[in-house]
Amino acid sequence: MRNDIHEVPDDKLTALLKAARPSAELPVGFQGAVWRRIETAGHHSPGVLERLAAWLLMPRVALAGLAVVVLLAAGIGAARGIQIGEREARDQYMTSVDPSYPVR
Repeated sequence: MRNDIHEVPDDKLTALLKAARPSAELPVGFQGAVWRRIETAGHHSPGVLERLAAWLLMPRVALAGLAVVVLLAAGIGAARGIQIGEREARDQYMTSVDPSYPVR
């Protein structure tokens, strides 16, 4: 939908809008300082944490880390299961041999 309304420019409004624009003088060397900041911002050397985060976020490293965590969890779970199984087997044996043996 297009509005084909042509308004006649209001001279008072135009003059008011032009007068409302503030005209501030920039300090000497302002433009040069801005360009220096822009140039130095592009040459930012990454810190230790940024480099570590970039390295950890690489797909290969992230996958290897995930594999290590899964293998560690499986190993710890298996070791804990073996300990619990041995303790239960010992308790069952002791109960079968000595019915007064206190089961934990």
